[in-house]
Amino acid sequence: MTTLDDLLRQHGGLTTVHVERWVARGLLRPGGDADSWTFETVDVARTHLLVELTDDLGLDDETVAVVIDLVDQVHTLRGQLDLIAKAIADQPAATREAIASALAKQSRR
Repeated sequence: MTTLDDLLRQHGGLTTVHVERWVARGLLRPGGDADSWTFETVDVARTHLLVELTDDLGLDDETVAVVIDLVDQVHTLRGQLDLIAKAIADQPAATREAIASALAKQSRR
């Protein structure tokens, strides 16, 4: 867990106002109450991305929200694809081969 003070130290230009705005917009989801927020690893990584999008690229809040939503969708899809790949890997060889053949046919269309 990372505290708000730790998070601010990790990012030179980051302020409490930035973090509060991102929390209010639902872009960060810290644990605890506002006086003692803690951030999971995913929120620390998300903060790095938010700083890049706003400070380095100069994106406005609306655009940042769209980008973060798309990143979340990609992350969810990757997780779902990983589950599908694991389920396929657990199948008998004949089933895996049938799936591979069907995928090959679909990709030629």
